[in-house]
Amino acid sequence: MKLTLATSIKYGNYKHLQPDAKQVFRWIKRYWDDFKDHFDFDHDVEFHVRPVRGKTHGWYLSNKKRIEIDPRYSALSVLDTIAHELVHAEQYKQGRLEWNSKHSSVWNGEHHNRGTTHKQYLNRPWEIEARLRAAEFVKDMEAREKPQFTRH
Repeated sequence: MKLTLATSIKYGNYKHLQPDAKQVFRWIKRYWDDFKDHFDFDHDVEFHVRPVRGKTHGWYLSNKKRIEIDPRYSALSVLDTIAHELVHAEQYKQGRLEWNSKHSSVWNGEHHNRGTTHKQYLNRPWEIEARLRAAEFVKDMEAREKPQFTRH
């Protein structure tokens, strides 16, 4: 597990996010064994905390094996984002998802256009799986030990 912090949080315009970023790192460490139990991903994945533009909470960069997470969201949202992106890490590791080109992906051997609308994004089979499994993970963690989701 590698934890990295964006320069903009460390030294720049987003220094005020340092406490939130540190909390994200604590959650990753706290739930590391649970992540490994629930998801089949390469354990050398990097977790990079940074402000992400737009309404996206994070993403998985398969070519770098890196999850980028925005710390500005609620505790449950951040945990859900981490779990969601770990599902994608698993999908790539298992060869079920491949980044084919600028406009298409391969899911279980079938080419899929990625589309341009939010509705198209939501209906991608790999996104459906990631949303469902992440929600299940968060529900399990929340039921087990809700106090862990407090900030600072």
